[in-house]
Amino acid sequence: MKKLLSLIAVLLMIMACEKSEEKASTTGLKVPYDWDFYTDPSRIAVVKRQPTAELKKLYYQVYGTPCGGWFDGLSPTPEKNDTYLKAFIDGAERSQKTPIVVIYGIPNRDCGSFSKGGHPTADSYRAWIDRVSTIIGQRRAVVIVEPDAINYCNHKKGSAPYNERAELLTYVGKTLKENNPNVVTYLHAGNSVLVTAHPEAIATAVIDGGLAYMQGFALNVSGIGGTQEEQAGAEKFVDYLATKGLNKRYVIDTGRSGINRPKHQNANAPYNSCNNFNAALGPRSTTRTTAPRADAYLWINGGGGSDGECNMGAPAAGLPYPEYTRALINNAIRVKSIEILEVPEPL
Repeated sequence: MKKLLSLIAVLLMIMACEKSEEKASTTGLKVPYDWDFYTDPSRIAVVKRQPTAELKKLYYQVYGTPCGGWFDGLSPTPEKNDTYLKAFIDGAERSQKTPIVVIYGIPNRDCGSFSKGGHPTADSYRAWIDRVSTIIGQRRAVVIVEPDAINYCNHKKGSAPYNERAELLTYVGKTLKENNPNVVTYLHAGNSVLVTAHPEAIATAVIDGGLAYMQGFALNVSGIGGTQEEQAGAEKFVDYLATKGLNKRYVIDTGRSGINRPKHQNANAPYNSCNNFNAALGPRSTTRTTAPRADAYLWINGGGGSDGECNMGAPAAGLPYPEYTRALINNAIRVKSIEILEVPEPL
C-alpha cells in the first residue's frame, strides 16, 4: 500500500511539472517574472522627504511603485554609472525582486533632440554593453532596449549610419541572450499607432535591430497611450511578426496609460506627452495582464517626475513636480485606472 501511495505521489509530481512547463511554454514567462518587481530605495526616499502626510501619500502613489532604472553608461561618468547599475541590480537581488533596467545610451541618442546624448562611438557603446552584461551576470532582470532608437534618425536603410545602429541594437540582444540566462529583453517598437498604421516599416526596423535575439518588444515607453489601445495594437503586431517567422511577446509602459492620448493643456508643448496634465497613471507594474501575449505592464518611465521645461516653466527633467503628480493621480482616481496605496509605516 505504501509503495502504491508513493507511486501515485510521484505521478502527481510529474503531472504538476508537465503542467508547469506547458504553462511556461504557453505564456512565454521566464525566471525574471517569478519575483515581484523592484522599487529602488531612492524612490522611497523621495516620499520620506515630503513634509506633510498629504504629500507623502501623494508621492507614494508614484514613487512607491516599481519602475525602470535608466542607464546610459556615461552619467555622470562611466564609472559612476556602472556603480549605479550595480547597486540597482545588487539591491534587487538582496530584496528578491526583479529590476526593470532601461538601456539608453546608443550613439546619437534621440537623434539630437530633447534627450540627446549617448556614447561617442560604437566601440564605446559595445564596451558598455559588455560591462552591463557582466554586472547583471546570472541575476534576474527585465531589460528595455533603447527607447526610440528604431527610427534610425531617418537614415536610409542600408546606409552606414543605419547599419551601425542596427548592428548595435543587435549586439545588445545577442550579448544578453548569450551571457545572461535570467534576463529577458524587449526592444522599444514605438506605440500602437505606429505598429498598427505602419506594421511593415516597424517590423523591418525591429528585425534589423536584432529582435530575433530578444523576448519581444515594448510599446508606449514614456508615452500616454491607453493601456487597452496599446495592448490591442501590440497583439496585432505580434500576429504580423508571426508572418515574418518570429514568435514574440511584449510589455507595455503603463506609467501614464490611464487615459488614451488626452489632448495637452498647453498648445505650446513640444510634444503631447510632455507634462500633460490631462494624462493619468496606468496599471502598476505587474504580470497580471489581460492579453495572451502580454508578459507585463511596467512603469518603464517612473510616472510623476517632470519631463522637462516643456515650454511651460516646468522643473528640469526628472525632478519632482508636485502639481503634475497630483494631476496624474487625481485623473487616475477619476477614471479608476489605479488603486490608492496606503503609505506604510514608518514613512
